[in-house]
Amino acid sequence: SNYWKKKRILSMPVVDEKKKKYAGIVSISDIVIAICFNPCFAKLAKGGTIDDLTREDMEKIISRSVLKNAVIDLVGVTEEGKNLWTFDENDNMLKLAEYFSQGVHRALIMRESGGPCLLSQTDYARFLCNEVKKSKDKNIEDRLKMSLEKLGFTGQKGPIISVNDKETALAGFRRLLQWHSFRDWNLAAMPVIDSKSGKIIGNLSESDLRGLNENRLLDLLFVVPMYLKTFYGQMKKPLIASPETSFGDALDKLVESKVHRLWIVDKNEKPIGAFSLSDVISQFTVFGFAHEKS
Repeated sequence: SNYWKKKRILSMPVVDEKKKKYAGIVSISDIVIAICFNPCFAKLAKGGTIDDLTREDMEKIISRSVLKNAVIDLVGVTEEGKNLWTFDENDNMLKLAEYFSQGVHRALIMRESGGPCLLSQTDYARFLCNEVKKSKDKNIEDRLKMSLEKLGFTGQKGPIISVNDKETALAGFRRLLQWHSFRDWNLAAMPVIDSKSGKIIGNLSESDLRGLNENRLLDLLFVVPMYLKTFYGQMKKPLIASPETSFGDALDKLVESKVHRLWIVDKNEKPIGAFSLSDVISQFTVFGFAHEKS
């Protein structure tokens, strides 16, 4: 995962060297599940911290870590990893949008020359953002002026899934993947909440596991703020917006900040919703660019 952190990637194709053929794709979700749900952490799964570990416990955790396994062992750990969505380079962009808006993160594009290539949800969303900004279509212009609240991004049923500043990173990652639904909760991230005030103070995402190695495996047992500080030097401030923020302004924030999501907060800075790249794409699957010839 050090390589992933250096290259700022979230997935890569895997080739079976013995069979000399493509085996599948391994994503950061596969790695998170393989590490955080490994039986070696069973004793600490319900909230234990590094202070609860004996030397023997630590040795077992490191010796049984999946970080020593071959990458091909991780292919198919998640549902998405078991499938590969393939499209022809001449397919309508709307067809691709329908898949990406439902949470699919990557697709293989077959080309006549140059061989196949991977197209990510992020690639598509950033392209879409640029096209939206240039469009003169009145439906799109009206949509950009609508507030996040009016578009339904603050209508979450029940509290937002989160982790507080007193919980371990391990507990946070496990909760994230336990609630991870391919069709519903597909943000791959959760807000970090101040345990006293309930205010959002950070963001924990699957990508925060990039750079983890055997020497840092036990860092997962630090409380979330400390874990993030060991990786970044500080806990980054989360990107937030109010319910009144327009779709267009939220879109600008995502593009300018180069992040996958922002959190919608109330007047007390408590999270009440989220707005992600998947949501950007889903807003244009109905009228999108089906009428445009580009």
